[in-house]
Amino acid sequence: MTTFLLKSLGCKVSQYDGERIAEKLRGHGLQQVEDHPDIFILNGCSVTGRASQKVRQTLRAARRNWPAVKLVLAGCEARLVTQRHEELPDIDWLLKDGEVASITAMLAALGLDADSAAVAGKASLPVSAKTRAFLKIQDGCNQFCSYCIVAYLRGNEWSRPIDDAVAEARSLVAEGHRELVLTGIHLGHYKPSLLHLLRELDKVEGLERIRLSSIESVEVTDELIDWVATSPKACWHFHLPLQSGCDKILEAMRRPYKTADFKAVVEKIRARMPLAAITTDLIVGFPGETEVEFSETLKFLEDIRFSRIHIFRFSPRDGTPAATMQGQIDNQTKIARSDQVEKIWKAYAAAFHEKFIGQKLEVLWEAIENGVLCGFSREYVPCRLTMGDEKLLNHLSQAAGQKLTDGDLQVTI
Repeated sequence: MTTFLLKSLGCKVSQYDGERIAEKLRGHGLQQVEDHPDIFILNGCSVTGRASQKVRQTLRAARRNWPAVKLVLAGCEARLVTQRHEELPDIDWLLKDGEVASITAMLAALGLDADSAAVAGKASLPVSAKTRAFLKIQDGCNQFCSYCIVAYLRGNEWSRPIDDAVAEARSLVAEGHRELVLTGIHLGHYKPSLLHLLRELDKVEGLERIRLSSIESVEVTDELIDWVATSPKACWHFHLPLQSGCDKILEAMRRPYKTADFKAVVEKIRARMPLAAITTDLIVGFPGETEVEFSETLKFLEDIRFSRIHIFRFSPRDGTPAATMQGQIDNQTKIARSDQVEKIWKAYAAAFHEKFIGQKLEVLWEAIENGVLCGFSREYVPCRLTMGDEKLLNHLSQAAGQKLTDGDLQVTI
């Protein structure tokens, strides 16, 4: 039987797309393995220049480890390579989408055995082996931020029909997943209505948690806040991409809000849910960002008190306006600024997690690390249970916060 190993880099949408490719390969009769595959598929990310560099490094490492392996590049990086007519001599195939016809053509071109009948009549394998599963409901972006290549690669926005999304949600729950994370490139632009879909997902029997992966602050309506605050399945966690805490830089980035607008949304959320987690993405070293403007960002971060920040050092992405802007910043400065941001968010993360000491949390246990059960609360607080029973894996339980250790909340049940 032909074997394959698939690795996805990048965002949750990329992770979802990779899992669906793996599902289709299994449907063609291929066996998924962890080492020495016949075919290695890298679902690559292109969001930054460094992301593209990591793709190349991963492919070279795969060739060194398995000289005879067939190398396939998929995902955004495959689309980018195709658009730019680049030649990658070590690549055996570019998989530009995960449709069944494309996968069939790939297998035929690579001369690999595939037998769709091999799994006929067998139950489909889970899209994700994790406790939490991704559910992609939207793709594409029409925003065209000045630093981002994704809108050029993913194309126009489209939304998955509600019935189709709900059907997959039921399937994922039947496979044992307790929590679904809704993903999309621009989740808040889901049509006809994100709220309509959320209310339908509320009705899915056996689904215990619904988490939004990322949503723009300008798309967080009063009605959405109300749903999160009142739905027994909603996670009290908003990931709101900020990118900069300086209005001048936000304008250069072509972001659709000002810092005052962003702060107003956060204040609305916290007025309804004081213990809701607010997390974000931030770019440091954007072209032309002065020390004064970076100081504005630091001050804004201190005002908002995010519980987690994904920090990106600006990486010029050929084909985007920001790549040729004046005032490109050196790497040493970017690293120093990144370190400053990391110190701030870790301090506020610890302060946020400390609020749960002595409080009850609902934890979904997801893994065992060195004999310690690990999981997350609805508020995305990382929890650890020493000497926990492995029977708790993939189950929710009430826990009491005890103390912080390295930023994680130690709990008892």
